[in-house]
Amino acid sequence: MSESQNSDLVLLDSQDGIAYLTINRPKALNALNEGVVSQLEEKFNAAEADAGIRAIVIRGAGDKAFVAGADIKYFIENIKTNRVQDTVAFTTRGHELFRRIETCRKITVAVLDGLSLGGGSELALSCQAIVATPAGSMGFPETAIGIFPGLGGMLRSAHQIGSRLAKYYVFTGRNLSAQDAYDLGIITRLVEPADLDKAIREVCAAPAPNKYRKREIPSRFQEMADVCSPDNVKLLLAGEKPTGVADEFAEKTLKTVAKKAPVALKVANELIDAQEKAGGIDEGMAIEIARLGEIFHTEDALIGLSSVGGKEAPKYQGK
Repeated sequence: MSESQNSDLVLLDSQDGIAYLTINRPKALNALNEGVVSQLEEKFNAAEADAGIRAIVIRGAGDKAFVAGADIKYFIENIKTNRVQDTVAFTTRGHELFRRIETCRKITVAVLDGLSLGGGSELALSCQAIVATPAGSMGFPETAIGIFPGLGGMLRSAHQIGSRLAKYYVFTGRNLSAQDAYDLGIITRLVEPADLDKAIREVCAAPAPNKYRKREIPSRFQEMADVCSPDNVKLLLAGEKPTGVADEFAEKTLKTVAKKAPVALKVANELIDAQEKAGGIDEGMAIEIARLGEIFHTEDALIGLSSVGGKEAPKYQGK
């Protein structure tokens, strides 16, 4: 039986009115694929419809990851067989499910007790609350592999921490530690592993937090925001050093961004700007979905995705 046919890609257990959805691909670091998304939707539907359930918790199996992005092989195969429309359909379905998770009448909680990357971080951001341990992290590595975060991560990040900081994390691919995410107000509760179960139950018993509330960004993140000001983004995309920040930090940021796929950076920048002006999350999602086919049809997408796991850095063509 192939993995996609396996009925155990997502497990559903319930206890004391809480439904626990466990993404069960620990050997693949719980990466998302068609089977996982299909079963996550199925199990979420069941939990949402159960009158005895008041909260839905999403977590990853194993002790290494929540969800380490999406299945790269699926994207590559679709490009090579001229089925990019399947990737767009898969991603659109993910968008719709994540939005349902975000707007569910029952509180939805992501548990970050390990790394999350790409689609995994986007899944966590779609939940109404996040409980994490110090082992948790978030990150958007997509521009390094020729694409952009395509499941609402840019949109939701920008609505929480502002478009400049969102661009910094998308452009550089820098990981966001659980502590940093907590300090930025992205993570609801940060606890030691021994206190994780208790914290989950407490968050599930409380009203859902307003994750899009206005907040004060700690001053230690200011330079990261400044390096992605509108003027500095123009410089970075032109391969020039940003200004108005410490010289060493400017050089380091430029060096990091220069390794990313040029088209992916350009489209990500345009998307974040367009989503900032949009009338809300749903309109922002539509803007993002509309450009998925474009990015997966680029030469850089195939170059970048094919480089994953290799020893050499991808050599992007900018087209």
